[in-house]
Amino acid sequence: MSVIVTNAKNRIAYAIVRSLGEKGIDVYTADFVPRSMCFASRFSRGHFIYPSPFKDQEGFIDCIIENVHRLKARVLMPVFEETFLLSKYKDVVSPHVAMAIPDYDQVLMAHNKDRWMPLAGSLGIPVPRTFTAGELRNGHLKSSRPRFPVLIKPHQGGGAWGITHVTTKGELTTLLSGDTYMDRPWERFSIQEKIAGTVHCVAMLFNHGQLKGHVVYKQLRDLPFTGGQATLRVSIHSPAAVAHLRRLLEKLNWHGICQADFIVEEGTGIPYLIDINPRFWGSLVQGIASGVDFPYLVYRMARDGDAEGVDGFKKGVVTRWLWGDLKTLPEALRCAGDKMGFLREYCRLFGRGVAFDDFCLKDPLPFLTFGLDFITKIVKQRTLHPRSHDSLEGIWE
Repeated sequence: MSVIVTNAKNRIAYAIVRSLGEKGIDVYTADFVPRSMCFASRFSRGHFIYPSPFKDQEGFIDCIIENVHRLKARVLMPVFEETFLLSKYKDVVSPHVAMAIPDYDQVLMAHNKDRWMPLAGSLGIPVPRTFTAGELRNGHLKSSRPRFPVLIKPHQGGGAWGITHVTTKGELTTLLSGDTYMDRPWERFSIQEKIAGTVHCVAMLFNHGQLKGHVVYKQLRDLPFTGGQATLRVSIHSPAAVAHLRRLLEKLNWHGICQADFIVEEGTGIPYLIDINPRFWGSLVQGIASGVDFPYLVYRMARDGDAEGVDGFKKGVVTRWLWGDLKTLPEALRCAGDKMGFLREYCRLFGRGVAFDDFCLKDPLPFLTFGLDFITKIVKQRTLHPRSHDSLEGIWE
């Protein structure tokens, strides 16, 4: 009953590998990066290199199918944006191996902000006021009167890529005067009013429209520090956000995993839907630690066609992305009022009560391998903020 897990270079895949491996399931890992952290895990029985799904889509699909047969794998669990590609080629891949992923039309609906936002609005789900560049050009900026600050956001993307905070009308006017933004056409971006509040995240698993489990957590610290991927979180109760995402996914007859971010507005408590990830997400460990083992549920759905649902989850569970939280330390310390108090709390979070995305005492090599790869990228790119190996800005259509 072996399973192949893709995108082995990152902590999301590592959470899946560790979850399945600890249950005695034979896990094989794969990526296009030779120095991938999951390759070093004691829970990986073996690994292989595939062509980059961003540069050679057909080669990637052929390699996956070839290794499915070589390893006699029964289940394939894609992790990141390669999920979208495998969904696109589901008719080609599914005869060879079982997957529990959405159909491609579902992926496109949930991944494109300009598609899911109108649907959310029609279902009564609050979303921030959003404009296209065309709507705000040619004198329309004054008549539209967006409330500042605003965010320039890509229709597709992740990990805070392409997001710019704009605080004044003059600054936005200057940006809109150009034909492109970040050397890309304005049609790929929208301008959205920024909601002041806290980020509540909801993750759900559906089997053809039937909810099988969910978890909710609040982001406590992010990378980048101004907002992005959570480095520290805690599971919480947020019924309105849960109801909103459930209504949207039931409307789409969703199949597979999905995660969404909400901003709960200060003062009103209204949760505004701001982002949807139709794939596994960065804080996957939060669900596992809170009692909803999404990797195992997805594995069972793929293998058996269904999995027993999980009713509820544990609240107050703290999880941490250690490498990410270490990167935020200088800025977090600079912004802290009580610096000694902050450092005491920061060190306390290394205690037993905290679950880590990327570190495990009985399996330490993946954490060290990721660090070595990160340092290598710093040296090669000559910057303390090196580019990721794979693109989060690809166009899926």
